[in-house]
Amino acid sequence: MAQHVVTEVPRRAYPIISADSHFTEPADLWVTRLDRRFRDRAPHVEHRETTDVFVCDNTEMFPIGMIHGVRYKGGDVKLDGRYADVPASGWDPEARIADMRIDGIDAEVLYPTIAMRFFAIEDVAFANACIAAYNDWAAEFCRSHPERFKGIGMVSLDDVDTAITEMQRCRELGLVGVMIAVFPDGTEPYHADKYLPFWAAASELRMPISLHTASERRVRGGQSPTDRFLHYTLVQRTFIGMIYQGVFDKLPDLQVVSVENDAGWAANIIERMDYVDVKARFRNLHQDHLNREAPSHYWRRNIYYTFMRDSAAIACRHLIGLDRIMWSSDFPHGDSTWPDSGQVIDDQMVGVPELEQRAILHDNAARMYGFE
Repeated sequence: MAQHVVTEVPRRAYPIISADSHFTEPADLWVTRLDRRFRDRAPHVEHRETTDVFVCDNTEMFPIGMIHGVRYKGGDVKLDGRYADVPASGWDPEARIADMRIDGIDAEVLYPTIAMRFFAIEDVAFANACIAAYNDWAAEFCRSHPERFKGIGMVSLDDVDTAITEMQRCRELGLVGVMIAVFPDGTEPYHADKYLPFWAAASELRMPISLHTASERRVRGGQSPTDRFLHYTLVQRTFIGMIYQGVFDKLPDLQVVSVENDAGWAANIIERMDYVDVKARFRNLHQDHLNREAPSHYWRRNIYYTFMRDSAAIACRHLIGLDRIMWSSDFPHGDSTWPDSGQVIDDQMVGVPELEQRAILHDNAARMYGFE
């Protein structure tokens, strides 16, 4: 990793938690850990003439240069690269803590990087084997410093029963939540009845479910700039559907998390949905709205959000729900605030009372994920 001039980061009176950071999985993770039935197909690194490439059947994986993109600042991201040049802080806990100290971050909620593409694997059994190997490794990493690291597992909803079993196993491993594909492209939406057993199990196990950007069920190439920019609307469609179809009425304790989709947009949707809900009831157009409460009730009881730089979310924090917003650094991806997180936080928190800052920077994530 490029050297930075390190100055003493001013310490707050409480630990700063990044509610969305990432592993960079070691190159041999699946070569050494994958179920032996699939070992000959294990995701692996291939060394080519100008770059290394992560290969996984016919699934499009992230370019090597992107997986630890925090190395590149100012928009000069190099897509090619060698895995040997990727900094160890992606997979080594001690190296990770050293980079966290540079940034003034005390603890992290950790998501995958390479493994996020596994939702796009068409062979369900193979995908589940790859996911299980990742979950095992992620849990081991977090057990090295449980006061600093809380891991998010993965489950594929292509087979709901298997997803429930793997989610139970994730909890037993010590992982504190699971992520699903942000959008179930090509199959039924997440508010469909077939998924209710999964949502019920998540509620019973008290495992929050994350929907992270760039984790679609199908990766589509050739997208326009508009399509790429509007990726964050996928999570909006899911949550709106779950509210209108009464999923949160059936399961009031279920918690879902919008991850790396920002949060400022939620203020407008919350206000707008309440208005439309009242208008629909008044005009007798409410046949397909199964929610018993105003939509804002569910947005503020069942939904969390992470953000990095979102002054709109800060300005609208009370409309969104102060106890629902969690700051993140996104380390080590290219959008990360590292190594300037302290300055980014200070710039966004101007005028925000100290107790409210603490909620966003520590308390909400600590409560959700069990940091002590």
